[in-house]
Amino acid sequence: MPNLYTFNILVDAFCKKKKGNVLEAKVVVKRMIQRGLLPNVVTYNCLIHGLCISSQENEAMMLLDEMIEKNVMPNLYTFNILVDAFCKKGNVLEAKAVVKRMIQRGLLPDVVTYSCLIHGLCISSQENEAMMLLDEMIEKNVMPNLYTFNILVDAFCKKGNVLEAKAVVKRMIQRGLLPNNITYNSLMNGYSLRNEVDKARRVFDCMVLTGCKPNVYNYNTMIDGYCKSKRMEEAEQLFNDMLGKDVSPCTITYNILMNGYCHAGRLEDAQELLKKMCSQGLSPNLATYRTLLANLCNRGYLDKALALFEAMKSNKLKPDVPMYNFIIAGLFEAGRVNEAREMFSTLSEGDCLKPTTRTYNIVINGLCRQGLVDDAYNLFRTMEGLTCPPNCKSYNVIIHGFLQHKGPFEAGDLIQEMLSKGFTADTTTMSLLMDLTSKNQLNHPVVRKLVGDSGMACEEVRPKGLSAERNITPEAC
Repeated sequence: MPNLYTFNILVDAFCKKKKGNVLEAKVVVKRMIQRGLLPNVVTYNCLIHGLCISSQENEAMMLLDEMIEKNVMPNLYTFNILVDAFCKKGNVLEAKAVVKRMIQRGLLPDVVTYSCLIHGLCISSQENEAMMLLDEMIEKNVMPNLYTFNILVDAFCKKGNVLEAKAVVKRMIQRGLLPNNITYNSLMNGYSLRNEVDKARRVFDCMVLTGCKPNVYNYNTMIDGYCKSKRMEEAEQLFNDMLGKDVSPCTITYNILMNGYCHAGRLEDAQELLKKMCSQGLSPNLATYRTLLANLCNRGYLDKALALFEAMKSNKLKPDVPMYNFIIAGLFEAGRVNEAREMFSTLSEGDCLKPTTRTYNIVINGLCRQGLVDDAYNLFRTMEGLTCPPNCKSYNVIIHGFLQHKGPFEAGDLIQEMLSKGFTADTTTMSLLMDLTSKNQLNHPVVRKLVGDSGMACEEVRPKGLSAERNITPEAC
């Protein structure tokens, strides 16, 4: 016969699932009660935890009330689950209310409680209050641990406040706690955010000298810092050093280096790295392919991009909408209109993915630039009946097309419609209108009013180097 311990194991298993399968757990509890076994504090803790990880904090609080009503006394762990859940969302006031109830029941906050509150304050950008809470816990003889200090170090470093972070590390060491990989990683990241990659490297070297062996995350942070500073030789050296130190690069490591190569214009090296990655038994993920596809398309290597796109699908990875967007935009840019339209149709007719407003904007822009304004307009009108209605950019894109290929009067009605929906003309649209003003070609009252109300001279609104005679790409599709 199963006992309470057996049932609690099952309840815990369901509640610990990624999104907390509380409904299944409650079915187990129901069966348990039917067998004459009443839930205890462990049962309730599991259920409360499951509700919290599935973002049902209010229901978790109701369950806390229920267990008290049924004379099942919550323990410190019960309250800490709730404090942690509220703090992870930055709801520190709610968390403090839970702590108040906890104290009223004779339970004092421990290091976990304080660490959760400090984390919550840091998430909500209240680092100074978090430092005050650190002082408070020490005054109350609740000793902060390495995790507590690392929360503060990381919070300061994420804002680039490395000096404050180092002061926290100093206090930590004075209390007999040595920095670990997480501490060093936060400091390296803080310096990298400030574009002080040499200081980040000194932290890395210090970590090695103190006997703290760098892990893959430490290498990733340092390699990323070098890549973002376009110091690819040093990034490569560190990557090779990593291999020599028996630290296996992960997919993220390769993605970081690949992104660095792409930003440095070294697409061949990026493609070679993809081959090396696969030969090491690592599977590229969507981010890997997205990086390469974007850069191949941007630089006009459409055939290579399409081959990579097909290779990804053959590896049972489903492309996402941004990948389709890269390829469609690249095909239009290369004048391969039929292929671009075919790719758009493939996306539109698929079961899982659907074009976004950005996708439509790219296609409308591509059609306009090819002089297919009527086709672009028809597509623009189909957006209104979909879940991705036209936005400000959609209107500006189609208006650009009308101004360039039809004229200001035909564009006037669209401009009026755009303004009535609360959207505004972007600088490219205004530049085109100003050019037409200088040529006395404005013959629509709304357009004349828009230009008149702008109160700007033609040269004031035209971005440098922009001309109405050029084929203008909208500011951002």
